[in-house]
Amino acid sequence: MAIIEKLANDLVVIVEEIDHLESVAYNLFLRGGVVNDPEERVGASLVLAELIGRGAGELDSRALSDAFDARGISHQEASSLNRYVLRCSLLSDYLSDALELTAKMVKQPRLPQEELASIKSLLIQDIEALKDNPSRRALVELAKLYFPVPFNRPVIGELEGINATSLKDIVALKEQCFLPGGAVLSVAGKVKASRVIKEAGKVFTGWSGEGPGIPDFKGFPKPQAYHIDSNSAQLQIALIYPSAKFGDHDYYAAKVLNGILSGGMFGRLFIEVREKKGLCYSIYSRHGSTAEYGTVTVYAGTTPERAQETLDTIIEVLTGIKGTISDEELERAKANIVSALVIGEESTGARAASNASDWWTSGRVRTLDEIKEKIFNVTIEDINRHLEAYSPLNCSILTLGSRRLELPVDNKGE
Repeated sequence: MAIIEKLANDLVVIVEEIDHLESVAYNLFLRGGVVNDPEERVGASLVLAELIGRGAGELDSRALSDAFDARGISHQEASSLNRYVLRCSLLSDYLSDALELTAKMVKQPRLPQEELASIKSLLIQDIEALKDNPSRRALVELAKLYFPVPFNRPVIGELEGINATSLKDIVALKEQCFLPGGAVLSVAGKVKASRVIKEAGKVFTGWSGEGPGIPDFKGFPKPQAYHIDSNSAQLQIALIYPSAKFGDHDYYAAKVLNGILSGGMFGRLFIEVREKKGLCYSIYSRHGSTAEYGTVTVYAGTTPERAQETLDTIIEVLTGIKGTISDEELERAKANIVSALVIGEESTGARAASNASDWWTSGRVRTLDEIKEKIFNVTIEDINRHLEAYSPLNCSILTLGSRRLELPVDNKGE
């Protein structure tokens, strides 16, 4: 059971005591991320996330790194679509030291000008690497075309935005986003909640202000077929349509449905598209959700000659699943989801991240037993009702390769 307390500066502290472990992990979520980057500086948040690790307070870049390494503290700083995340994993004896170092990074980052060029170079290399990874590129391009501004911004940033980012931009972004109001510190492992809350109050004292809000989500476009020409022997197909967002009544039905569609070798998509027809080597679906929206994304890589048949078969599977789910499929999907959940949540890092994400998205923390119960309670009727509300025919597609494909004629956008 997580213990939750809001400090005087509005920083929310979540602590889950796990006494049988020797380690501890924590995640610090701060408001911001790519959606809050200036319009002509998309990717500036990624530069800031890298730069805060290059010195803080009285410690230069080398001294800060040595301070973490000397205590065996593994740390990572990152920016995602709608947040900054600072993660640490360590032995519980060094929690006070780790929190002090993290506090220095968010309150007193040095942001050295001389480190800016190398950081920007690394981020640009990641963007340019998309040329050699067509499957990843297809999903990035689909998100850019499908989601409304600014939710369509790539989480790897944009080449022009990163190049244009100056140290002045970074300082302004830090002052806007690195604030305790709306932030969450989630700690899990061999700790005592009272000690963690006391330490957090101590190291984060003198820190105040409210972080930026998340922009309004303006909804999805009508179904469309997008195409990007590419001289490649393969053709990438990426398909997306609206689904249940986090907290919706049928959120768990959407998760179980995705398990039926893409549950490894027993998933409907794998069996029908790959095993029976041999149309592609790689195919999967995933359900993603935030507090603002939910989507189902399907990816397949195939040849140009078999691409239209691949797309048609995918649509047939997605639209034909309503009313055809067997009890065996349902129970297998539930078991696989719960098994992966339990195994994944056995680490302190996973528990800290999960609790932080729950609070960030819904303002509460779910227990593992609650999630398991919700999954096991999903019925075939729940999934059928979910499919009525979120038809796969409302999909948009993107093809990357030498051939353009068409949406089905009965697509609602036609």
